[in-house]
Formats: sequence, structure tokens, C-alpha cells
Amino acid sequence: MLSLLVDRISRHLEQSPRSPKYLCMRDAIIELIVEGWLPEGTRLPTEQELAAALPLSLGTVQKALRDLVESGELYRQRRLGTFVAGGDHRREITTPAFGFLRPDGTRVRMVFIRLLKRERLTRQGAWSELLGDGPSGHVRLVRQDRIDGAFDCHTEIYLRGDMAGSLLEMPAEALEHDSVLPLLEARGRLTVSHAENRVRLVRLPKAVARVMLPDLAETPPLGLRLETLYRLADDITVAWQIMHIPANDYRLSLRTQLR
Repeated sequence: MLSLLVDRISRHLEQSPRSPKYLCMRDAIIELIVEGWLPEGTRLPTEQELAAALPLSLGTVQKALRDLVESGELYRQRRLGTFVAGGDHRREITTPAFGFLRPDGTRVRMVFIRLLKRERLTRQGAWSELLGDGPSGHVRLVRQDRIDGAFDCHTEIYLRGDMAGSLLEMPAEALEHDSVLPLLEARGRLTVSHAENRVRLVRLPKAVARVMLPDLAETPPLGLRLETLYRLADDITVAWQIMHIPANDYRLSLRTQLR
């Protein structure tokens, strides 16, 4: 067990020498859990054993494990140790039109999604103008996306009801472990061809700041508003995503051609 952890964590440290070391350790452990090397209930070596075996300080090891406990990958039992939790631990979310890069240029692989709300919209709004009207209305999802454990984004997704109505019936967990469009594509509901990204600097809305930055909700800071329109090959727009991103040291990588 200890040698397995040491080998995988050391590999991450070598591959991303400029990334924070606790993130390298955290990513390595999640990989081993997802791949089945650390099944549910596995007891991890102690923090002291890991720190002694790795080129990491005890504080770095503690921070990595604390992050994993807070995100639900691990759990602790007093006087017994730290164990692998149950559930779906996939954290590499496929976002077709954009992604985040760490300050050292390495790709962010871990996104923690929390579904805040989902609903069917029968009223008209800006989404109607972009997606068109239909007898099935529209579907709206609201999420809190934690990027790399470093900062939170607030995301709204509007979709055509005739293509995305099934999202309202899925378990919430399914929408917290995969991006919406790849999920629909896997079910044969649509095939997205290209996307249009629009980025601008804005004052974060108070409603968004209350979720992301509660201490700054009354005087929200500046941030980015990333709007993405997803289109089929015949140029029909099927989804409109709005992500509010607080100031951070990460970079955005944008794509338009998805096929």
C-alpha cells in the first residue's frame, strides 16, 4: 500500500514540478481510487508514514488529506485512521469548449460539481431567444463548480427541453460526475459540433457572490463571465452556459471546433 502510494505520488510530482505539491498528492490518490487500486474501506498509511516516505512535509500531507476528506473521497474515524469512502469518485470532468490550466501550465483534472438546482422552464426569457421555443420548454441547471480545489465558479446551463428533459429525472449524482453535454451525447440525444465562447470582465452578481464568496456578497468583486453557446452541425443552438469565475491565478483554454 505505502509503496503504491509513494510511486504514484512521486510520478505526479515529477510530471508537474511547478504545481503545488499537495495538489499532486491529492490528484494521485484520487487516480488510484478511481482506478480501483484503493477500494472503498481501504485504510491509508498515517500522515507521519506518508511524510517520511515522500519528499513532502507533514503539513503538505495533512493539507492534501484534509482536502480529500472535505470533498468526500476519504473519511476519518477517530483513533482508527483515514479510509477510502464509498461512491463515485470520478473527478476529471470533460468540458467540451473550455478548460482550466494551473499557473504552471498543467491541465486541471479535478473539478468538484455540486448541483444547486434543476428545473423545467415554461416561461420565456433570454434562453428562449437563443435556443428557440418548443412545446417541452427548457431545462435549467445551476451548479457550483470547485476548480482544482482552488476556487469556486457559479454555472447556469440552459438546454432545449426536447433534447434534455431526461436530465430532470436523473439522480443528482449523475449530474455531479459528468458534464451535461457529453452525458447527453452518450445517451444518443445529440451530437454537438462546435461552440462559441464569449468572455468579459464583470462585477459578479450579488446572487452569485452569495454562493461563491459569502464574505464579499454585499460588495462583490470583479470576475469573468464566460458564456458558451453549443451548436449542432446544422448550426442549431442546443445549450447556453453561463459561468461566473472569480479572480484567480489560473488560465482559461478555449475551444470552438468540437468535432
